[in-house]
Order: sequence, then C-alpha cells, then structure tokens
Amino acid sequence: MRQMTKKLSVAVAVAVMIVSGPIVAKGGTVSDLAAYAGKYPYDKVKGVSFLDHPKVRAAIEMAVPVGDIRDIVLSGEGVTVPIVKTQGRLFSRTFDPASGGDVNWAVLMVADGSKAAVCYSTGVEKDVRGADWYLDGKIAFTLYEMCPSTAAEVESAVSNWPIGPIPG
Repeated sequence: MRQMTKKLSVAVAVAVMIVSGPIVAKGGTVSDLAAYAGKYPYDKVKGVSFLDHPKVRAAIEMAVPVGDIRDIVLSGEGVTVPIVKTQGRLFSRTFDPASGGDVNWAVLMVADGSKAAVCYSTGVEKDVRGADWYLDGKIAFTLYEMCPSTAAEVESAVSNWPIGPIPG
C-alpha cells in the first residue's frame, strides 16, 4: 500500500508538470494543433501530418529520450484512432497489431504543443511491467495498466490527477 501511495504521489506531481505551458496561444485563440482533433495522426492539416508537425515532434522529443520508444512513437506506424481533444489537450493513441494490442502508446499534449507526456506499454504484469509515462526525457512513473485508449479514460486520468486548469 505504501509503495502504491508513493507511485500515486509521483504520478500526481508529474502530471501537474505536464501543463506547465499555456493552453491558449497569444491572442486568445487555440493554436493550429487543435485542427488535428478528430483526424488520424497521418491526416494532413495545411499539408502537415500531426506527427510531422514541428511542435508535436519537438514536444515528443522533449518527453521521450532518444531510442527505440521515441522512434516507434514518431514513426506513425500501427493501428491508431482519431486524435481526441479533451479538456484542452490533444490525445493520440496507437497500438502494434502484431502484439494484439499489448504494445501500445499514447501522446497527451497541451493544445499549444508546448509540452507532451508519452505513455508506452508492452503489456501489463502486476508489479512487474505496465505503462511507463515519459516526461522531460525520462520515465516519470509507471502505472500497472495499459495506456488510456478513450477520451473517457483520459478525462478520468485528468480528474484523478490535477494536470492543470481546465480551460473555460
């Protein structure tokens, strides 16, 4: 129980850091990344796919250290669902079909592209492996469940972990 409380405390602390950047761009309008909501990561907006957008790439590169996981997330390969805008953030989820969905990853990004957290899971085995959440170039915490896969799961995470103000 004590270790679980410690992990939850770390999760809360890290999640609060996720939104240290502004949610709304100067001038009071949401940045152009909001245009990706409802589209697949490979769909283009103004000629650029979500994962090829410089702000998205930079935020993911800041979140995940150089290596295989970063390369996998940025590759755009896998089975994906449309990007969801939820509580002022963009959420994208993908899984490797060869794994039957056990290998999955997700990007939770501040709508202006200034900060991202990346979830990566190779399957769940209680107290052994789960979903690692990356922030600022390292694993921030591990949860022994898959990466969120729906807007409801993301919203649940947002309400359980206060990751910043919900835009009005």
